[in-house]
Amino acid sequence: MKSEKSNSTGVWEITDTACLLRNKHSRKYYGRFTLWGKQKWVNLKTDVLTVAKLRLPDEVKRVEALRALGPAVLAGRATMEHLMKFYENRTRANPDLKPSSIVSRITALKKIRKTWPDIGKLKPGQVTPEKVKAWADRFKEDGTQFRVPNSKTVRKGNSATSVNRAIDTLRRILDIALASGQIHTNPVSVKPGEGRLKKKITRKKLVLPSEAEAERLIKSMRESGSHGGWGVEASFLCRFLMATGARIGEIPLTKWRNVNREENTLYLPGYKTEASERYLPLFPQLPPLLREITEWRKAVASRRKDRRDFLAPTDSIFRIKECQKTIDAACIAVGVARLTHHDFRHLFATLCMEQKVPAPIVAGWLGHADGGVLVMNTYAHVRPDVSQEFAKGLKFGNFS
Repeated sequence: MKSEKSNSTGVWEITDTACLLRNKHSRKYYGRFTLWGKQKWVNLKTDVLTVAKLRLPDEVKRVEALRALGPAVLAGRATMEHLMKFYENRTRANPDLKPSSIVSRITALKKIRKTWPDIGKLKPGQVTPEKVKAWADRFKEDGTQFRVPNSKTVRKGNSATSVNRAIDTLRRILDIALASGQIHTNPVSVKPGEGRLKKKITRKKLVLPSEAEAERLIKSMRESGSHGGWGVEASFLCRFLMATGARIGEIPLTKWRNVNREENTLYLPGYKTEASERYLPLFPQLPPLLREITEWRKAVASRRKDRRDFLAPTDSIFRIKECQKTIDAACIAVGVARLTHHDFRHLFATLCMEQKVPAPIVAGWLGHADGGVLVMNTYAHVRPDVSQEFAKGLKFGNFS
């Protein structure tokens, strides 16, 4: 690897260390390598040159190890472990894939490893249609044995989307072995003798509260848990989810500094993929909510020994990360079907669609990268109370 002289081109600043560049905008250092004919960029996660230089050799070793995989794979001598590593790194280095697609494929690969622990030891020819079917059945039934933090039980099964993505990923991996001549037929493509390989997708029917019911829910939360004010915090959180369509995982990442009142925007740092990061307008419901939170925090701070109000720019807007038990209690008190945090995101999208906001705009607000396809498939409905209002306005000719 030749050393590169220090100069600047485009958004990248070239350093005096081979393969080490700095992004002008983020100020972060990256390693740049060529792997299997394509450029591979590795974020070294630092803006300090000395730290970047210390981390770069480890990345060089990883890239060299990956290059060593190529001959075995292309020569048809690879194990499934070789193929999976080859597939993973080819996926990460593929500039034609969206960030969300890369994350989806890598996640599916992790699930294959977890649900079929011994697959890496096998030769591609040992992966038979019968073994693939047995694995898929186990995956559908047992899932990844994921345990929610602080929970004593594991989750049984996995969603149809997760199972089917893992099956498609295994097919792509074995296609590499097919192309190199290690196998003559992809076992994932062989129709199983009994049943079906993929899991049937059954779309969950959305049952959402009316606006009046939602207001009663929020009021019930606010009036619960008077000691410490956590019911009030829960009501703030759910109002925010309903007013922005934010994911619950984005809540701890949403700081006061993310609110830009001059530009009338709110920055949501998407946690699922880079594509899910987005800027939202400060919808009309947000400024009053943020003012209410500010006033509440100042009032509570006056009763705290340290007087801390949690309103610093680096503080999270919300004191809690979730409030499912409070939501459950409110649903019982109001008499509506159980809701989750994600249902408030659904409610936001539904309200937008009912008020005729174009699907691509709603998709952008939700952090979707598909231009509105998922929004149309998921929210092409109206709630019963809204349906009745639309019905009152219909006009037909007099055919009597």
